[in-house]
Amino acid sequence: MNLRILKKLSKRAAPYLPLLGDNRQQFPAEWHNYHGFIIRAKKHWERHVSVHADAFRSYEGEYVIAPKCREGTRYPYIHIRPPSHPWPGTIMVGAMEGYYEPEWDEECAWGALCTMVFGEFTDWDAYARDDLTGRVLTRRLRTPADIFRAADEMIAERCPK
Repeated sequence: MNLRILKKLSKRAAPYLPLLGDNRQQFPAEWHNYHGFIIRAKKHWERHVSVHADAFRSYEGEYVIAPKCREGTRYPYIHIRPPSHPWPGTIMVGAMEGYYEPEWDEECAWGALCTMVFGEFTDWDAYARDDLTGRVLTRRLRTPADIFRAADEMIAERCPK
């Protein structure tokens, strides 16, 4: 998945959330939001110049390159890591959570829909038994089409016509 696809899936998932009972605030992302996914498309990875050859923070998949064209310059290294911020306009859902010290919690609409669908179609008894047969999900949920199909079925169960 890349950031463009994440934005499109979030836009498509946003109308499903209120129908499934998620009443958190929906808003378009700005530059400081976090999506919570690992973006594997390296075209969209963040690139930062640095004087240091080692990574300061532990990002999954981060690596450092030293291109020959940058030898002898002030910043000879480039840190490359997956992006943690969605594109502006990606639909996000968020709310204040917590009792004594409430904090703002947010995720993209696609992540919220996936969480609801996977939670509904998980065999929690097999999960608790530590059953390693690979049959924890009760239906196939491999593609976005499968997830939207399952969400349609969940809505049909909740709101019979």
